[in-house]
Amino acid sequence: MKKKNKSNKSADFADTYDLVVEAKKRKQIALTNGHCMFEFPAEGRIDQSLISPNALNVIKDLRSRGFKAYIVGGCVRDLLLGKEPKDFDVTTTATPKQIVGSVRHCRARVIGRRFKIVHCVFGTPGNEEIIEVATFRSKYVGEAADNGFIIHDNNYGTDIVEDSCRRDYTVNSMYYSPVSDTIYDLHGGYYDLMENTIDIIGDPVVRIFEDPARIIRAYRFVAKLGFSISDRTLAGFRDNFSLIKNINNSRLFEEVNKFFLGGYGRRSYEVLRESGILKYFLTEQGVVYDSDFFDEFISESLKRSDERYREGKPNMPAFLYAVLLWPLIDSLTRKLILRVGQSKEKKDIVAVITQKVLTSQNLITNIPATVQAIIVNILTLQTEMEYGKDGVNNPDQIVASKFFRAAVDFLKLRAAFDDALADAAMSWNEDYNLRSRNHEAKGDTKKKQRGRKSSKAKKNAKPAEAAEKATAQKKKGGSDKNNDKKRRIRKERRNKKAIISAASHSF
Repeated sequence: MKKKNKSNKSADFADTYDLVVEAKKRKQIALTNGHCMFEFPAEGRIDQSLISPNALNVIKDLRSRGFKAYIVGGCVRDLLLGKEPKDFDVTTTATPKQIVGSVRHCRARVIGRRFKIVHCVFGTPGNEEIIEVATFRSKYVGEAADNGFIIHDNNYGTDIVEDSCRRDYTVNSMYYSPVSDTIYDLHGGYYDLMENTIDIIGDPVVRIFEDPARIIRAYRFVAKLGFSISDRTLAGFRDNFSLIKNINNSRLFEEVNKFFLGGYGRRSYEVLRESGILKYFLTEQGVVYDSDFFDEFISESLKRSDERYREGKPNMPAFLYAVLLWPLIDSLTRKLILRVGQSKEKKDIVAVITQKVLTSQNLITNIPATVQAIIVNILTLQTEMEYGKDGVNNPDQIVASKFFRAAVDFLKLRAAFDDALADAAMSWNEDYNLRSRNHEAKGDTKKKQRGRKSSKAKKNAKPAEAAEKATAQKKKGGSDKNNDKKRRIRKERRNKKAIISAASHSF
């Protein structure tokens, strides 16, 4: 057999049909043997202009220190689909400590418990890009609980063969070398990509018990990419959906956000309803769950949020959970009012019920306290705003609320299903539009201020010198813990302010 070299790689699989035929053969071998290396040229298949310059610099820095490094995961999948990836992941032979010492012109921090990775942060606050860099994983699984769930996994591998076996789905297990412009596929990912198929790597049941979140990820890809799940993967899912209950509630909160806030929320809702796993994301809904109102209210809301995403507007978790939980809260409120009559204000009843429902929901998805506070404010404002601007005693106070715009958007959503609320929703429109214009003006001012600060910083200090100085300070020790603590406190304060500020224009 004639030996192939880099010079004729492009000619080897110039015909896409031949490439797919070969990819199919390699896929079958991979299913039989556990993996099968398929190396083919990226020329004509990956547009390098879509790759983040920072990701390329990370690869360059690691390779200059003698480490192997590749772009990997969902970003390679998106590049092959001709899409610009939202973020980039890099995998390497370097350990987390070596990564921190090798990558320049960034702020590098080690994160993770089960498996430590490095976030290389480029840019300035408010305009940052994070390149996630991970060491090759070993084919040997680390410490696992009795039920198979991996609880500790800092075992490093030596090559992409080992590392690929630890990844979850084939379409996310392809590696790309920008240096040689070559793609490495060990589990038939390219064939599955061409077939629009989500297929798990290894034994489906074993992999799901290792990490039940893989079930959620599969359905997220179905919604996001329009793919279907392979028969053998679905067979592993059957009778194991209840494992979703074992997922850490903080992690599940993030997974739910990914489903519904990324521009394909309505499709995600349909996929989750059809699969039967939506109920594992929500506290017990009773008969509300199967009602037409529940289905139509949430579907319409997610349709609007998808439109906002396409327009470049933010969608916030607080509004999402207010929507997901409103049918239950509204049902319980009506029942309680029938029981207690007018002995309590509706606002107080809604506040109490909302808090009780949130307490129950938190056992499933750990909603941050600041987000909970915003949800309560949005829903309690409904009890006043639904009477219209002329029907309340404190309209100015309502308009001045940080959550006024989010509350109006929620009222408009309700009005789409209740004609009696239409006039009330319209009565707040003038103030809503004024607040919107003021908010946009403030946003433009802040952008200009950030731009001036960024320009000034560039004049006063070279990025390379600043990064090297920061690295040197980290190595000094002594005050490191205090500095880390201060940074965490500042970050928490910024996050809290950002959540509250963004919620005022969440929909």
